[in-house]
Amino acid sequence: MRRADGPARRRSRPRGFIAWSAVWLATCILAVAYAQPTEALAPSRGALRVVVFGDFNGPYGRLDYPPAVARTVAAIVEVWRPDLVLLPGDLVAGQSRALPDERFAAMWDAFDAVVAAPLRAAGIPYAATMGNHDASKLRNADGGFAFAREREAAAAYWQDPRHLAGLELVDADGYPFAWSFRLGPLFVAVVDASGPVVDEDERADLRATLRSPAARSAGLRWVMGHLPLLGIAEGRAREGEVLWRAEALRDLLLDEGVDTYVSGHQAAFYAGRWGGLELLFAGGVGARPLLGASVPPRSVVNVVDIELDALDVRIVAFAPSGPTRLSDALMPARVEGFGGVVMRSPRWSD
Repeated sequence: MRRADGPARRRSRPRGFIAWSAVWLATCILAVAYAQPTEALAPSRGALRVVVFGDFNGPYGRLDYPPAVARTVAAIVEVWRPDLVLLPGDLVAGQSRALPDERFAAMWDAFDAVVAAPLRAAGIPYAATMGNHDASKLRNADGGFAFAREREAAAAYWQDPRHLAGLELVDADGYPFAWSFRLGPLFVAVVDASGPVVDEDERADLRATLRSPAARSAGLRWVMGHLPLLGIAEGRAREGEVLWRAEALRDLLLDEGVDTYVSGHQAAFYAGRWGGLELLFAGGVGARPLLGASVPPRSVVNVVDIELDALDVRIVAFAPSGPTRLSDALMPARVEGFGGVVMRSPRWSD
C-alpha cells in the first residue's frame, strides 16, 4: 500500500492533568460499579475469538465515555477474553474545526485510558480503522485534508509500537490509515474508509495486499473499514454515508477471496450477506433504527468465534447494558438497504 500522507509527527501533548485524571478515575469507578460480567455470558469458544466494538465516541471534543464502554471493556477482559479486538472507527469525538489543537491528543489519551490500556494489560491484541470522527479523509477544494489536525493526532497516537503488540504486520506503509496484519490464520486488511471515496489507487493497493503471500496463505481473509458498503440505518441510508461504487468494491473483495467486510458508522447492528460477501455492521454505543425493522435500536458489541477447519463462523451480539445477549429472532430476515438488499447471515446465533 502507499505510504500515509506524510510521516507521523509526535507532538507535545498538554493534557490538563487534573481534569484528565478526574475523567480517568470516574471511568474506573463506573467500570467497577457497572461491569458485572459473568461466565454465563460467554458463548461457546471457537479456535479463534474476535470481538468487534466501535462507534462509541461522544459529542465533539468529549474526554469521557458512556458507562457502556467501561462495561464492555470489562466483559472483553474478564469474560470473553478474545484473541483479537477489532475497532471499526469513531473511537474519539473529532471532526470539528471548533476544537482547540490540544483537545485531539487529549481525546486519544482518554481512549487509551478507557479502552486500549486495559486491553494491553490483559495481553489482548487490538487493531483499529479510522472513522470520520477519528481522522476524516475528506479534502478541501485545494486538495488538503479538511480535518488535518485529526489525522495528525491519530497518526501521532497510533505510531506507538505498543498498539501493534501480538500482531504480525504484513504491510504497514500506510499505517494507521491503510495497512494489514495477520493473527494466526486470520488475515485483516484495513482500508481508509473514513470518507465515502476509496479511489482507484487505493483499490489497486488493496487488491495487491490481498494477493500477498500472507493473505493467500491465511485460512480466513477479512477487510475492515469505517464506512459500510450499504446503508441500513435510518438517517444513514444515503450518499456520503456509504462507500462510493460499493458494488465494484464488493466484487473486488470476492474476487480476492475475502470472506467478510467489517464496518461501523451506521450505528446499527446487522450480520448479513450481500452477493456472497459477509457484511458485519458492528453497531456501537448509541443506536439508530434499522431500515424497515420494527425492533428498537440497541447498542451492540459482537463476539465472533471461528472454527477454521470447517470455516464455521458464529456471531453473537450483546447489548453492553448488562451485557445481555440479543436474540436473532428479533431481527429481520432481510434489510432493503441503500445500495442493495442484505440478507440475514446464517452465522448470526443467539
